[in-house]
Amino acid sequence: MIVTSASIVLCTHNRAVLLSETLAALQKLELVPDCRAEVVVVDNNSSDGTRAVVNNAAQGARIPIVYLHEARQGKSFALNLALEYTTSDVLALTDDDVIPAVDWLSRIVEDFRERDITFVFGKVLPRWSRLPPPELLTKRAQDIWGPLAIVDYGDASTAYLPESCGQRLPIGANLAFRRSALSTIGGWRTDLGKVNNTLISGEDHEIFLHLRRFGLYAGWYDAALTVRHFVPPDRLTRHYFRRWFFWHGKTQALMLDDLFPNLSMEMVPRICGVPRFLYRQAAAQVLRWVRTLGRHDALALLIEELRALQFAGLFYECWRRTLSGGRKSGRPASRTRAHVFSR
Repeated sequence: MIVTSASIVLCTHNRAVLLSETLAALQKLELVPDCRAEVVVVDNNSSDGTRAVVNNAAQGARIPIVYLHEARQGKSFALNLALEYTTSDVLALTDDDVIPAVDWLSRIVEDFRERDITFVFGKVLPRWSRLPPPELLTKRAQDIWGPLAIVDYGDASTAYLPESCGQRLPIGANLAFRRSALSTIGGWRTDLGKVNNTLISGEDHEIFLHLRRFGLYAGWYDAALTVRHFVPPDRLTRHYFRRWFFWHGKTQALMLDDLFPNLSMEMVPRICGVPRFLYRQAAAQVLRWVRTLGRHDALALLIEELRALQFAGLFYECWRRTLSGGRKSGRPASRTRAHVFSR
C-alpha cells in the first residue's frame, strides 16, 4: 500500500491533564520520510480545559495538531467526525492517556507500506498508578484484563487473515486503519462506545465484524508496536471490575447478531427478549461460579463471578429493552454517516 499521509486520532472527554502528557509524547515521535502527519484531537463535549490544552500544544508543534469538537456524546460520534474530517491514507488511533513509543507512527506506516492490509495493531502496556495485586498479572488472569485495557498477544508478529477465527482482537489505544476501508463500511456504530459515564463499549470489536462483512478483513499484529496507557487506581478495584463486566454484558445485548453470525437471530425463540439458548449458558455459568465457592482460589472465584455478571448485564439490557418497547437487542443500529466520505 502506498502511504503518503497519516492522521493520528484521539478522542477525549474531560481528561485535560492526561491529554497534555499524550500530546507532548506525540510530538516526540519519529518523523516518517515521504509521509505527511497530523494529530487530530476530537473533543467530545468536554467541560474542562481541554481546548486550551490542545491550543497550547499546537503552538510550534513539529507535527501539526488539529482541534475538532463533537457535541454529541459518545466515542463513536467522535471517531466518525475524525473520519469525515481527515483525508489521510492511514488513521492511527490512540487514547488521551497513552504514551507511544517514539517509533510508533513510523512502524505503523512501514507495516502498511509492506503489506496489503486494512488494519495494524500492537501491544498496549500499562502505566500503573499503583502496583496491582500480583495474581492479576498472571497468565490465568488474562481472561479478565478487559477493564485494564491491556493488550499483549506475545512477541511473535501475526497476520490476521479473513479465514482466521478466534484470534484476540485489538483495542483502540494502539490501532491503525486504512482510511478507505473505514469509509467503505461507513464508520462506527453510534450506539456503541462510552457515553454519559456508562461503560458501554464494543465499538472496537464491532468494527472488525463489519470489515469481515465487507470482505475487508486483513490485518497485522506487530509485536514491536507499543504504547503505554495510564491505569488509574480505581480500575484496580473489585468494584470496577464487577461494574465493567456487567456493562460488557449490556454491550453484548446490543451485538447479538454480530456475536452469533451463524444464527438467524430473528428466528431464535426468546423469553423476555433474551434468546432462549442463553438461559442454558447462563445457568451453566452460575453453576461454575457456585462450584468455586468452596475452593480456596480467590482468582478462580473472581473470574467465574465476573463471567456470571456479564450474563446478568446481557439479560438486564435485553429485559429493559423489551419492557420499554425498544428496538430488539442485537439489531445493528444505523451509522451516523453510512456513505463513503469524501472531501
